[in-house]
Amino acid sequence: MPFCIKFFMLTKLLGTNIVDSIKSKIPLSTLTEVRIRANRRITIKNLNTSFLIDDSLSEEGIQSLLRMATNNSLYAVEDDIKKGFVSFAGIRIGLCGKGVTNDDKLITIRNITSLTIRIPHEIINCSKNLHTILNPLENILIISPPCCGKTTLIRDVARVISNNYDTLIVDERGEIYSDRFTFGERIDVFTNTPKNMVVEGVIRALSPEVIVLDEVYGEKDIRVLEEIERSGVKIVATTHSNNLESLKKHNSRILNHFNFAVELSNKPKIGTIKSIVRLR
Repeated sequence: MPFCIKFFMLTKLLGTNIVDSIKSKIPLSTLTEVRIRANRRITIKNLNTSFLIDDSLSEEGIQSLLRMATNNSLYAVEDDIKKGFVSFAGIRIGLCGKGVTNDDKLITIRNITSLTIRIPHEIINCSKNLHTILNPLENILIISPPCCGKTTLIRDVARVISNNYDTLIVDERGEIYSDRFTFGERIDVFTNTPKNMVVEGVIRALSPEVIVLDEVYGEKDIRVLEEIERSGVKIVATTHSNNLESLKKHNSRILNHFNFAVELSNKPKIGTIKSIVRLR
């Protein structure tokens, strides 16, 4: 997202005073996250560290921000809210508050008291150290704890491979793709729909050579991986885990569908590639 657009969107979302406070701590172009907790000082983060600023929002201030972010239509984004987030101009806003459940399912979130605003970044060529496994391409899984740069990395991988392969991004949370980011000519995007609802149809209708997925986990996503691989389509995906050994211990079935695992870390900085491991 270009700096001027990011500045405009953040100012619209947070207001001039808060944005000015952020700018007094760090360059706005380096901002990666804003954490707002009702009646507490706001936390901001960049690639290297975090800071507290003196501004805060009340619960009503948080509700006002959400009304603005959803164009006064919170009811229209209930499906996203029950997943724990809403989106605003390509910016994901994580939600925390009082859960409303029914039959062991989360129906929605009320009395929202915390927001985590994640600022998407485009870092061209951050995947350059993966060049040996991108062409010819085999199935790649990016493994990362939260906030280590996995979405930024997979975005750049999609940019690179979409110059050579018919590439489909199934962007369930609307985080990977934006028309403000750079991609190759051979890119297609299916947004804001669960992976398991679209993969079979798009394989038949679009015949992609590669499908890019963010945050695979759980039984539904394993079935999605099985369907993609069975169809002869390549996969590039991410998953949350501390490292490869932890994933082997807790969710090893995901690994059955990949040729390479790429481990990410935030040490010494966000987006550090710890290792590239051949799995099969």
